[in-house]
Amino acid sequence: MRGRGLRITAVVVVVLLIVLVVVDRVAARVVAGQIATQAQRAEHLPSRPSVSLGGFPFLTQVVAGNYRDVRVDVRGRVEQDVRVDRVHADLAGVRVPLADVVRGDVRRIPVDRLAARVEMTFADVNAYLRGQGSAITVSPAGQAIRVAGSVQVLGTAYPVSGTADIGVQPAAVTFTPRELAGSVGAILPPALSQAATELLTVHVPVAGLPFNIRLTSATVAGDRIAFAADGRGVVLDADAATAGR
Repeated sequence: MRGRGLRITAVVVVVLLIVLVVVDRVAARVVAGQIATQAQRAEHLPSRPSVSLGGFPFLTQVVAGNYRDVRVDVRGRVEQDVRVDRVHADLAGVRVPLADVVRGDVRRIPVDRLAARVEMTFADVNAYLRGQGSAITVSPAGQAIRVAGSVQVLGTAYPVSGTADIGVQPAAVTFTPRELAGSVGAILPPALSQAATELLTVHVPVAGLPFNIRLTSATVAGDRIAFAADGRGVVLDADAATAGR
């Protein structure tokens, strides 16, 4: 009888653990959905972002109302005719009171810290330049940037290209050519080189990013440029965002 009692106890414990795991995962999905909805409203996103939550067990975070690891993905945002392919934000210290979750009425979400990765494809950069009436193209050159275009000298267009330095501002990126050469690889004379540098310098606004994101640095990653970024004073508040419009 004693052995049977131990088996029954073991089965009950296993069942309870399974139930807790299921409830834990269901709670994670519910909270993630509410954060996604609030992020869409507060940041005026055209579609709901993808939100995933880390940390296990999750129920302890629900009870405390403080979430350690929230990952948000925003895809295809367009601002000032510039398309940003992806914004991946890692949020820490996301505070959502349990009472708001239970009511399904999450309205204001303060965030302690935010680090992000912002990705723009070269195809989208060049689409923006074409839309601005520019014939300049930007492309990857290993870990560097290549710019190409032409300069007019006495009515004649001379193709030039070269590598470029990346200048990052909180809401913009600038590609400034250096080591420019003509179409046959010849080094340009100083006078023409200066004119070509000015004409081929590219400035692209990266404005209106969600979560008060500010660009800090950039690297070339295959077919795109990846910016490191951070967010400051982030509060997801749909009511405040609506009032400020």
